[in-house]
Amino acid sequence: MTAVRYAYAKARHWHASPLVSAWAACRYALTGDTGYFRSHAGWRLSRIHRGSLAEDD
Repeated sequence: MTAVRYAYAKARHWHASPLVSAWAACRYALTGDTGYFRSHAGWRLSRIHRGSLAEDD
């Protein structure tokens, strides 16, 4: 459950919609990678993967 919370919070912090953030969090929990998703109010493609756990934004 921690992985889901981490990915959801990070995606929301990057201004992804709640639905996109939830989808990305589920993918992250299952595979360790969200794939690319729209963030920053649609202006950017972002990705969260296991290697990014040590990063601080």
